[in-house]
Amino acid sequence: MQLFTLTMKDEDRIILLKKIFKFTLEIIDFHDELIKQNKAPIAKRILTSTFSAISSMQKIFECDKISELQANKKNSVTNFKNVIYWLEQCEKSGYLFNENLLLEAHELYAVCTE
Repeated sequence: MQLFTLTMKDEDRIILLKKIFKFTLEIIDFHDELIKQNKAPIAKRILTSTFSAISSMQKIFECDKISELQANKKNSVTNFKNVIYWLEQCEKSGYLFNENLLLEAHELYAVCTE
């Protein structure tokens, strides 16, 4: 039996997966808008950090070893910190900003630190 499923019911896992996919799609749209505003460097950082965080988070569901679980959680945490940082930089710099995305990033970050 996989480790992560021991602590999370299937129903909760499905809810989390839906949240992850929704967040990813919203980040892709946000990335595209930043590109249109000639903010490609920050757009790329947000998108790549999101993909890395989400990928590691999804791997958590398939972990068989505690070491794998810890490594994937650590990678998710690191990348969500980056997503949060770059979203905050958008606000500070007067670029396109989406407060809801920032809140969702914080929520997903919190899941990874549990």
